[in-house]
Amino acid sequence: MNIWSFWLILAVGFMIAEVMVLSLTCLYVAFGALAAMVCSLLGGGWTSSIVVFVAATALLYVATYKYRGKLTRLLHKGGSHSATGMDALIGRTGRLETTDPTRMRIDGDIWQVRPQSPDTDLLPGDEVTVTGYDSIILTVRKTEAVDQ
Repeated sequence: MNIWSFWLILAVGFMIAEVMVLSLTCLYVAFGALAAMVCSLLGGGWTSSIVVFVAATALLYVATYKYRGKLTRLLHKGGSHSATGMDALIGRTGRLETTDPTRMRIDGDIWQVRPQSPDTDLLPGDEVTVTGYDSIILTVRKTEAVDQ
């Protein structure tokens, strides 16, 4: 196997991995492998291509470190990032049960709730918004009435 083909296979493998994880790290390694492939195509041996690989990967990481968040958001742009599980309940509103103000019904399921602020009293029938959760207990705050 030629040196350059090893680097090409490595680069393609890390590009495929990047598509799956979207973290930029695999992309840095893939571009480092492509730089090493170019080095080997220009006549470099294993030692020089490994040096180029490490240097290019490190240089890409350092050069884009400041913009990593923006670049990651750009990679994720247009993707479906719907909340699932307990995270899907955050922001949902509902009324507290009339028989037990520590419980509320969301989509047919009854959840135990506690107020976001300890000095807030929850009364039966109050409309509340889910702000978080701890294990399977929802944290809620009273929903402010909108004047119409």
